[in-house]
Amino acid sequence: APITFIVDAISHIPAVLVLFALITMHYKQKDTTFHEINSLMEWLCDPKRIPYYIGVRVVRSVVAPFFYMGAAIFVKRIIIGKFQEGPIDHSSQWQLMRHWLAARLFSRDKMQDVTNLLGRHYEPISMLYRLLGAQVGKRVFWPGHQPVFSGQFDLLEIGDDVVFGSRTVIICSSMERCEKVIFCAGANVSDNAIIMPGGIVGKNTVLASNTVCPAGRYLPELSIWLGSNGGEPLLLETGVELNATEPIMSNAIKHGFLPMEGDKTTLRPFGRAVYNREATHFVWYPSMMIIYNISCSEYDDYLQHIMQCLVCSIPRSTFVVFSADGAIILYGLPGHGRKFDRHDVNAEKLYGTLLMVYVVCHAIRFFVCMIVEVCAKWIFLGRRKEGQFNWDKSPYGQNWELYQVITRIRQFNRVSTLDLITGSPYLVWYFRSLGANIGKNCCLYPSGGDPFMPEPDLVDIGDGCVVDNASIVAHLNTRGNFELVRIRVDNNVTLRVRSRIQQGVHCESGSMLLEKSLALTGEVMEVNSVWQGAPASRVFTYDEKFLDLPTGGSFDDSDITESKSESIPFFPLTKDYSSEDEINMYIYV
Repeated sequence: APITFIVDAISHIPAVLVLFALITMHYKQKDTTFHEINSLMEWLCDPKRIPYYIGVRVVRSVVAPFFYMGAAIFVKRIIIGKFQEGPIDHSSQWQLMRHWLAARLFSRDKMQDVTNLLGRHYEPISMLYRLLGAQVGKRVFWPGHQPVFSGQFDLLEIGDDVVFGSRTVIICSSMERCEKVIFCAGANVSDNAIIMPGGIVGKNTVLASNTVCPAGRYLPELSIWLGSNGGEPLLLETGVELNATEPIMSNAIKHGFLPMEGDKTTLRPFGRAVYNREATHFVWYPSMMIIYNISCSEYDDYLQHIMQCLVCSIPRSTFVVFSADGAIILYGLPGHGRKFDRHDVNAEKLYGTLLMVYVVCHAIRFFVCMIVEVCAKWIFLGRRKEGQFNWDKSPYGQNWELYQVITRIRQFNRVSTLDLITGSPYLVWYFRSLGANIGKNCCLYPSGGDPFMPEPDLVDIGDGCVVDNASIVAHLNTRGNFELVRIRVDNNVTLRVRSRIQQGVHCESGSMLLEKSLALTGEVMEVNSVWQGAPASRVFTYDEKFLDLPTGGSFDDSDITESKSESIPFFPLTKDYSSEDEINMYIYV
């Protein structure tokens, strides 16, 4: 769309200005043009170009996100306008365009680019949301990874002391209408939770990981909800509505009386430490975190300014490095006063040499980034231990955030260096260097990780295990109380795509957690069992002897032990089925 193109173009203006100064530098110094390859190499290897290279990277990582967000906010206020509750007019292409444009301009990636500079958890993020039209209270703990949001910020209300987990999904519109989503004071929304249009999360209410708040639903004060069974979350604690026998709809609640202001019951350790200054140790001010984030993002969150001196001043762009190294191979030493026009270098020789040097330089950069990250982990965090580490009682939370900023060096634009070694023994070596105890013949994250295990030194993995884009998270941050508990994964365990195991889980040998399933805190998955659901329950157990069957082998149904639950049927994968059975297996398993 032209509007999104213009906003993107505005964000690139600072980098284009620096680039223009770079490409015109040659003509300002010498009134000549590039008549041959040697003159081009002389221009590329001019050391006076290096500040321009650094300048382009700095403005892309530090300045461009703010230019983009400023232009996007202007479009939101002048063109898109304010969203209102009510039905969506499908007969108006402009109304549909407004919703699409808001979601596109304020995607999670675009918001993340700005929040990484402002400090991911702090008050400047609340200020940004207020500029976009949301009503946000005080002392909100924002997630490390921004929520996936439908873009109608005017329909979002957040009270004081709300705690968000990463990768949450907040949707304020359906196909038919727009409705407000409200988080009352002290609400806790955990990782991967989904809040549908019209949802209201009550005061001090907890949505556990992978929980769905249905559309138009009010979750009462102090209640705790988990998972989704047929689209309905499971109620673990009733909260103040002890006599409620039916779901409470949000249209039955008077919005003006919802508790949005915090009190002693909603104040979290993060708020006490950062804003009330009541911690037992020194806690960085939000302004200090902004300076730290911008400093470490000087090379586009990739090679830290502080670490530059430790890695031989390699700039963010290795183009300067491999051009200079290629010139050494082609034109010799010394670099100063080198006569480029005295050498006969053709295009094939030049490009072949630069390609070889480029590959070597990128390999060196990859290993330097891994070394810096591993060293930063042990410097900031040391070896993790089980226990509770609240922001106001322990520096762990702050050190974790400082370390997370350093880990951005693994990013090559939108690609992580870890994505280059997923599923290989090199990734296993990487996690071992961070303190993980991993056995032999393991395949970790062959299709990527989101996230990769954040606390590897609290994870024990046996031999022959497969972890396929699953979450292994050893921490909980329920109502702001941060706790670490070790996770044990025995031999030959399989964690399928988008599955998740939480702190204290023990996966015994041969167990399997199926796609998008959640193993609860402290759960024990028995030997040779298969689990599914959110929360996960045992579907069946199997005998190991069938794992050695040749293709086309058979066995009796009596060898399969089904669970007591009849809601999830099981079909043995090596039998012959009718088309109807195959369809049912696809739906339920």
